[in-house]
Amino acid sequence: MRQSFIFANNKKYISLQKPLKNKLFPLFWCLALITVGACKMRDPMGNRIGVVKGSYHNTTARFNAYFNAKEIFRKDVSNFESGYTISYSNVLPLLKLPDEGASSGMAANMDQIIEKCSKVVTRHKVSKWTDDSYMLVGKAYFYKGDYFDAAQTFQYIYNTFPNKDLKEEALAWIGLSKMQDKMAEDATAAFEMAEANIADAKKSKRFVYTAMAQYYINRKSYDKAASSLENAIKAIKKDKLAKINYSYVLGQIYEKQGDYAKAVESFKKVQGLRAPYEMELAAKINAFRLTNLTEGGNTSDLIRKLNDLLDDEKNSEYKDQIYFVLGAIAQRTNQPDSAISLYKLSAANTGRNLNQKALSYSQIAEIYFNRKDYDKAHLYYDSTRVFVQRDHPDYEKIIERDNKLDDLIANIKIIDREDSLQHVAALPEPERTKIIDEQVAKIQSKIRESKVDQSQYSSSYNTLAINRFNNAESGGSSWYFYNNNAVASGYNEFIRRWGNRQLADNWRISSQGVANTKIFDTDPGFDLKSIDAAQPDKIKAFLVKNLPLTPAKLDSSNQIKQNAALKLAAIYSDDLEEYASAIKYYELALNTPPPLHNADEIIYNLSYINELAGNKEQSAAYKNRLLNQYPGSSFANALRNPEASQVVDITQTQAEQQYEMAYKDYLNRDYEKVIASNKDFQLSKANTYLKSKFAFLSALAVGKTQKVGSFEAELKKVQQEYPNEEASKQAGQFIASIDNNRAEFDSREIALEERSIATATDAASISKRYEDQRRLEDQKREQELAEAESKSYFKKPAPNASYVLVVAVNNATANLNRIRLGIGQFNRTLFADKNYTHNSKTINNETQLISVNQFADMETAKAYYKKFMEYRNDVIGLPDEKYTVFFITTDNFARLINQTTVEEYRDYFRINF
Repeated sequence: MRQSFIFANNKKYISLQKPLKNKLFPLFWCLALITVGACKMRDPMGNRIGVVKGSYHNTTARFNAYFNAKEIFRKDVSNFESGYTISYSNVLPLLKLPDEGASSGMAANMDQIIEKCSKVVTRHKVSKWTDDSYMLVGKAYFYKGDYFDAAQTFQYIYNTFPNKDLKEEALAWIGLSKMQDKMAEDATAAFEMAEANIADAKKSKRFVYTAMAQYYINRKSYDKAASSLENAIKAIKKDKLAKINYSYVLGQIYEKQGDYAKAVESFKKVQGLRAPYEMELAAKINAFRLTNLTEGGNTSDLIRKLNDLLDDEKNSEYKDQIYFVLGAIAQRTNQPDSAISLYKLSAANTGRNLNQKALSYSQIAEIYFNRKDYDKAHLYYDSTRVFVQRDHPDYEKIIERDNKLDDLIANIKIIDREDSLQHVAALPEPERTKIIDEQVAKIQSKIRESKVDQSQYSSSYNTLAINRFNNAESGGSSWYFYNNNAVASGYNEFIRRWGNRQLADNWRISSQGVANTKIFDTDPGFDLKSIDAAQPDKIKAFLVKNLPLTPAKLDSSNQIKQNAALKLAAIYSDDLEEYASAIKYYELALNTPPPLHNADEIIYNLSYINELAGNKEQSAAYKNRLLNQYPGSSFANALRNPEASQVVDITQTQAEQQYEMAYKDYLNRDYEKVIASNKDFQLSKANTYLKSKFAFLSALAVGKTQKVGSFEAELKKVQQEYPNEEASKQAGQFIASIDNNRAEFDSREIALEERSIATATDAASISKRYEDQRRLEDQKREQELAEAESKSYFKKPAPNASYVLVVAVNNATANLNRIRLGIGQFNRTLFADKNYTHNSKTINNETQLISVNQFADMETAKAYYKKFMEYRNDVIGLPDEKYTVFFITTDNFARLINQTTVEEYRDYFRINF
């Protein structure tokens, strides 16, 4: 081959020099490695390996599997973190950890990562990427919400690999996994061990201290949190933004401790580090506020400074935070009305930061709740619930209060409704007929108005939607639901037009729009959408049907009143400690015919609550009534001999204190005491929420002392006795972990074994478990495919089959305009060049189908389905249980004739695709 020469600057170059170098480089590298010698090559566990073998496994492991898995992980976590909203009024998160909803959305990609990394583990065990692959597997389990397997994997890393930084990082992840799994004792042990050995690590110090600080913040152990965070800041080398964030959080922790001087110092440090403007402003506000407290300044000076910030145009986007602080000042200085006004301004000026809106609403709700204005408190807790995130420090309290107030108001409405119905039924027939005719006319008018409103709304909404979906000047993502400004704008437009309404079916024509007569508007079967305004006789018949015009119907109405009154009495007594209202509703239930089957218990409660309320004479009267009318009752015996009574009478505050004491006993490993305390607590007058928490704590104590059978039985007992409480859900998660790891739990002497983090070896066979699990899954899938094919009503797709995507909604009357709008925008945004169309039809009068046409082959359908499922929550806007999404051949689509065939195809689709 002739070499050509190029002359430049009197130097001669061979034009093929660069290509030759690229071709010879791998050969040169291999020769160099052989020269070094095989004896110097070692795997991550320190074992010697040959050069060629090691190079092959290192290269293949890294670029064929680990690299792709790491990229999937990086992108998925980055997307999650970028969508994580924070409020500077709460302690900022040091680590953005997913809640159950986020984990569910990330599960599919995390499963891919586990699959790819398990190939590295099983096929390239000698590569230097094995330990990294295990670490990525553990993180994938963590982010998908499988904290048991995450902890097991990190445990294996700690036990197996010699790298000290890796061991420390694994311990920190074990602590986080146990923290997320509500196992505080195990989390504490992991973090304490990590701290004891932190001197051995170099690269992992920052992460370990950060994880520890986050754990102690969650536990509200602010002294330990401050110490850990100070060490984390020292470990930061060049990451200026991290130092800014950590310094801000440190200031918040110092404030929680009451050390305002140090808090001010930290917030000023944030300003000195030239933080992003939003954080700098928040730090400045906090420094103003705390300086005012430390120096004993008057609030007028602080208010003046905050008003100056409001007047500065640079702060127009941050008015919500400033108004919130002004509201807090008004609240602190006993000006609740001013505080409410300022919190409302904060909520009204909220843009992207919906967390701030939640915080403002929760403060208004708290003020009304303390005033005992439960109607308004419920409205604002309801609004808080729409926006609040699980990392809010009072999340559980907000949800519990909203649920209780929801029950309270619903039962008050039930009593009002039954009273009104009974009143109308008791009127002379001419008067009754006149009232019903007037009501029919009002309902007809409202039906007509609601239908006009719907058509106006549809027109304006479509215009608004098109503008927002295609607003190129928004500066954000073109996809509406990922554009925070567009979402906030849409929300504000909704509030302006419709008010702050709860999400519910047929919300535009809900009972709020009907005349507020208290007679018919709370009937759960009264659906305006299904009523024709031109048929007044049908409306009248429906209204008359509800009137208690016969003795049997009157008894039924009274029983409804009694049940509602008993629920209200329990809420007022146990949850709100408002004894006058509790007495009122117990007496209503007791004095309303027919007689109650548990009248002895109600009389006992009336005696006890009157005693608490200071009504000595009334208490004695009810005591005598119980003893005279029900002398053999267990409640009468309890009054005669209070010390022998099994019923423990405690206030809500006392019940909370008892639970806190039991939790401390649990942390101190006094499990038998926890179990014994729970038995007494379950017999007490504590509310259901606390009883469920105590029962779950006792179940964990059983798990710490007994075999898995006893532990599982206690968990199932929690589920059975408290199906609607959070504790039932937590018990279910433990039961699922036991089911998924049955052999391992069965082998343990104690279900939740207490062993040293350093010596535990229960994950030693994790590699084999990956292989066995994959093999069993493949076998199961092959078996399911064979069975499905033999039984299926549907035909196997032909090689040249075309496909459609189907959204099946299990409600024949649901309004699908929102879904169709979402699908149209989804197609215009992400598949603009495909001209996909969509149609709808109803089958068998019970299921509505929306189909997207048409995909030339299975691969195209799969790609569309995958992308659709990624955005499904935003496009469809319904709970998952109310619809099904699948793709199907055009031939099989014709075979969907009713809900049964839809369900059958759903199973067929799950197995085959």
